[in-house]
Amino acid sequence: MHLSLVHDDLVQWGGAEKVLKTLSDIFPEAPIYTSVVDFANPMIKHNFAHKQIVTSFLQKIPSWKTFYRALLPLYPLAFEQFDFSEYDLVISQTTRFAKSIITKPDTKHICYCHTPPRFLWSYQNDQYLLLKPYFHYLKRYDKITASRVDYWLAGSKNAQQRIKDIYGVDSQVIYPFVEERLTDVSNFAGGYLLVISRLNRYKRVDLVIKAAQQLKLPLKIVGQGPEEGHLHSIAKGDIEFVGVVSQQLLERLVAGCKALVVAGVEDFGLTPIEAESFGKPVIAFGQGGALESVIDGQTGYLFDKQIVASLVEALLKLEEKGYNEKACLQKAQQFSKNKFTSEFTSLVKSYA
Repeated sequence: MHLSLVHDDLVQWGGAEKVLKTLSDIFPEAPIYTSVVDFANPMIKHNFAHKQIVTSFLQKIPSWKTFYRALLPLYPLAFEQFDFSEYDLVISQTTRFAKSIITKPDTKHICYCHTPPRFLWSYQNDQYLLLKPYFHYLKRYDKITASRVDYWLAGSKNAQQRIKDIYGVDSQVIYPFVEERLTDVSNFAGGYLLVISRLNRYKRVDLVIKAAQQLKLPLKIVGQGPEEGHLHSIAKGDIEFVGVVSQQLLERLVAGCKALVVAGVEDFGLTPIEAESFGKPVIAFGQGGALESVIDGQTGYLFDKQIVASLVEALLKLEEKGYNEKACLQKAQQFSKNKFTSEFTSLVKSYA
């Protein structure tokens, strides 16, 4: 069976890229088609430099990194111009337009969708404000290209419902996985709250900063993104921006935290599961994927409003009532890489 993989872009390292790396390891002969790749990112270089990568015409645009978001209208065209005529099976992994590829009628297309495009269907994103008039067309285009998919996989029940609501199709859930630890680090009581997130507006890291300041708790923030400047400007007290870190340091930060805090609406979110794998509690906004990853009152606490007072209340519950470390570990065990690999491989064989 001649197979290829398709991914939206390879410019940052996150949960979707971890899944892509694993898919590429499951199917080592499969080339990866993507709009652009940034090997200046050390994690992208480390994990994908030895892979066969096929990029679109966008890669040839001078200074494409500078105009990355402005090029959004060209991304659908970039994927439509790829030639998959030689493949029996194509697996797209996407939160945006990788599913818009065009294949022959006898080529099977499996789409592993973590969410339909958030900037179109979920929330107003100021980063794309200038493109708002174009979004009406993109929504129609997104629905049309969804019909090109033969089989749908969803990364969570939350994503499964959104795929059904937006595209009107059924999908099967295969949860992503928690990475095996690279270091044998023991838990310790560092006393700090921890955020691991791309610093985008919808992640609501600002709420965590304000809640930590109100409770006079130290906070460490791992990640980078367009909101970083604003977040620095409101951060007072014991707030540390750690930036991008190695997997080893990340594991140590998780091992020492008081709790991981997730204030945005996640499609699923691997970081809560990763924290639970260390026996650490999670404080999360009670919508989206957090309802699948956090057991309220056992592996952490959910707060019901995206306001500081609601988050503070959840943090105080943790302080007063504690949590169940054993339940955290048991929850994390449900999301092993071996389970993911087995489920995905079996599914591909059944569809091929």
